[in-house]
Amino acid sequence: MINLPVLVKKATLIAIIFMLLFFCWQAIKMGKANLNFYSTHQLTEFWLEHELTERNQYHVALQAIERANNEHPQNPQYMVTQGLVYEWGAITSLFAGEQQKQQRLIQAKSYYLDAIALRPTWPVTWATLAILKWRLGEIDQELIDYLKQADKYGPYVMEVHQAWLEIGFYLYQNKSQYTVQVIKGLRIHLKEMLKQANSPFAHSAITIIKRHKVEQLACRWLNSYDFDTQQQKSMLCL
Repeated sequence: MINLPVLVKKATLIAIIFMLLFFCWQAIKMGKANLNFYSTHQLTEFWLEHELTERNQYHVALQAIERANNEHPQNPQYMVTQGLVYEWGAITSLFAGEQQKQQRLIQAKSYYLDAIALRPTWPVTWATLAILKWRLGEIDQELIDYLKQADKYGPYVMEVHQAWLEIGFYLYQNKSQYTVQVIKGLRIHLKEMLKQANSPFAHSAITIIKRHKVEQLACRWLNSYDFDTQQQKSMLCL
């Protein structure tokens, strides 16, 4: 006679073994994905300090983050990182050809959008999207909306401040029709960045001001601030 309880126990044991094997495999995939992600992340952090100067280094980073996304798809942090690598490839002087650079920016944008779809409250990704559209020359309402989303979710985040200043001053200098939508926010973000004279925020703001050649405008705004601005004025105002 067939011993049903024994068969049930065997079937249950087999099912448990298969489940354990499945979870072990998933853990291995996750571990490999994390290793690939961190190797790419370390390179992108290195490029912030030393810039990207080696083609091989770029390709190593791109291949690693591609493996991470293949091993663990639907991870917004991995998506953002792959977009960031494509963006580095577009802004570096290592690769010639405007068409290739534009293509890399478009690829970066697609990864940022995918990440935002999964994590719509990440302010830095919204700010990054805004900067990327600016680099693509896509000056439109969508760009303004990206800035506003960044401000909504991270009004005191460094990258959000920087995006507002870079794009806001560009729109102001070029007399864009969209200036009216950003001028108030631009003034707020500039004030927040300049509050602490010796902070990284203030140094970043001054660098952006000088790059856009808007020292006179910034000086006028400094006069309306309710804190001591002597040090900031000494770096910006004649």
